[in-house]
Amino acid sequence: MPTHDQDAINLSRRSALKIVGVSLAATALAAGHVAAQTPENASNVGTNIVRKGIDKKLDIFNIDLLEEQAKQVYGHGTYVFVANGSGKQWTLAENQRAWGDYAFVPQRMQGVVRDKIDLSVDLLGLRLPHPFIITPFGSHGLHHPLAEVATARGIAKSGGLLTVSVSSTASMEDIAKASDGPKWFQIYLTSDDGFSRAVLQRAKAAGFKAIVLTVDAIGQGSSDEYMRLGNPRPWLPYGNFPDGKQPAFKTNLSWADVEMIRNVTGLPVVVKGITRPEDARAAIAAGAAAIQVSNHGGRALDGTPAAITVLPSIAEVVKGDVPLILDSGIRRGTDVVKALAMGANAVAIGRPVMFGLALGGASGVDSVIEYLHRETVNTLLHLGVNRLGELRSEHVRQAAAPGTHGPVSVGAERLG
Repeated sequence: MPTHDQDAINLSRRSALKIVGVSLAATALAAGHVAAQTPENASNVGTNIVRKGIDKKLDIFNIDLLEEQAKQVYGHGTYVFVANGSGKQWTLAENQRAWGDYAFVPQRMQGVVRDKIDLSVDLLGLRLPHPFIITPFGSHGLHHPLAEVATARGIAKSGGLLTVSVSSTASMEDIAKASDGPKWFQIYLTSDDGFSRAVLQRAKAAGFKAIVLTVDAIGQGSSDEYMRLGNPRPWLPYGNFPDGKQPAFKTNLSWADVEMIRNVTGLPVVVKGITRPEDARAAIAAGAAAIQVSNHGGRALDGTPAAITVLPSIAEVVKGDVPLILDSGIRRGTDVVKALAMGANAVAIGRPVMFGLALGGASGVDSVIEYLHRETVNTLLHLGVNRLGELRSEHVRQAAAPGTHGPVSVGAERLG
């Protein structure tokens, strides 16, 4: 097997990674191979985690503590970029608060054996050992010198699914080769239709099993604090674009774009960024193979409701016609189980994985998955559930709204 240093050297030679300044070349810098070339505006590069090639298991007690530890190794500007939402960050906070709107209703005396609880799921032709997907997240080089290569190796340890962002530091081809684990490719369509088609064809050729079309990131999504600081994260060239710069996003998206992606790739299309039942039905009518219920982790339009808040109404209209994936705000196994009981078939994780990557590399990513696995199993044990397919809406109740009396049942029955 190649060493980490060899990996870094190989990555730096890829023609798709024309990296000038702070980038994967920082790995070679850490190994003493090359001299630093630092952009003038990257004021906090010296304290950035990309200088540290770490790979170690982590003891994770909860994600909030993990974030506090990660905060100590990021430059301040990088931490604000990663951790913050958009605008005043109301939606970011709501993604966390809203889990408390729902409570469990355990079933007792069900004869559940903890070590035999089954977390496996079927998703678009894939049999996965657990429901935890790594959601698309750009610029993994901000967290580790091996960038998405380390992330791919980390999720592959458990056999889980990685969704690769078009805004990755490493090229899609390098990431595809990094592990044998299943991978989907996420895209923001650009204003150059021919360019978008070329990127999609590359993803198909690289072996990605589905395309995730993000539909909610069509404008500025920075927090007030990040803007006040002057966009201070180090600039990392993007590995999927010839000059390292990402073209302008297409803002006039339409449902015809789903059909275009299907025609170009022949792959299933997951539409990510849905928060309205009507949009979910329209996506399915346009040929979407799955829906990702998401508010972009609070990074798109501030003021939208939490993803878990809108999930039940979307599940009700979808009626199991296509799988539902939920992201935005998941930090515990209890969150995972609530989402699955209320209609999701799988969940996608973003920031917690990045914190694990920053602190432990590939093994840190695996540690985050292990933490979620452990908590999810414990939650199912207490609910009296042997496998995910047994979760039903009656396992979760919504707290009474003001002016009502008693709890209200929520969600739709899960697919078995």
